[in-house]
Amino acid sequence: MKRDFNLIICVFACDKIEKYRQEIRNINATWGKMCVDNVKLLFFIGEDKTDEFSGENYINLPNVKDDYESASYKQFLGLKYIYENYEPEFVHCCGTDTFINIPKLVCYIHQYKKEECLYIGGHGCHRQIGDKLYYYHSGGPGFVITHSCLGKLYPFLDTIMNEWITICKENNVEYLITACDVAISYFLQKPEINATIIKTDDLSFISCNCYGYPCHQGQIEMKNIICCHLMNIENFVNFNEILLKKNHFL
Repeated sequence: MKRDFNLIICVFACDKIEKYRQEIRNINATWGKMCVDNVKLLFFIGEDKTDEFSGENYINLPNVKDDYESASYKQFLGLKYIYENYEPEFVHCCGTDTFINIPKLVCYIHQYKKEECLYIGGHGCHRQIGDKLYYYHSGGPGFVITHSCLGKLYPFLDTIMNEWITICKENNVEYLITACDVAISYFLQKPEINATIIKTDDLSFISCNCYGYPCHQGQIEMKNIICCHLMNIENFVNFNEILLKKNHFL
């Protein structure tokens, strides 16, 4: 039987390189501790298991490597695993150098309904694919999709990477093959899914870190941050201490 959760965090991770192992530890020592009760944290890793990271929160994906190109596979196969094993109202996808203010994210998504097909995020950009310009939410801070959106995406997930590679080659944008954020946006905008794009406009989903580096220096209000990216270990520790002192700015 599938387990119900209000929110599942789908993190694509690598546990074979020390830098990325440390990022997993950073999450577990900070915002990962807030993933309790109705919030589930899952790390999706390559197929080779290691001793340090084991248990139900660490999913080793068969035939998936731990390299830069594997991020898209981890994202899509992670979503497939979540759909087949859980019943989430919302799913947030991100990498291991991202910090999520979990209580603030939970409050934020309460304004939306899981039955609506929504693709939520911010700090995005556009990419030309064929004759169409596609908007996508930056994969740095990540994005949220609803239960309905995940259900409509699910039939594509078995073959989605092969299709995406073909699409990129046919449209002479091979550099986008590894762009997991562009890939998912492309498929969510297909007529069969037709997700509604919800974009925050207050720098709450930001590709820069909690101090605005490198693209919004001097422009960031920490109280508005839901997710931020490019977070090193010092950033993780400092921002976590601020959130604990400020009750996560709720």
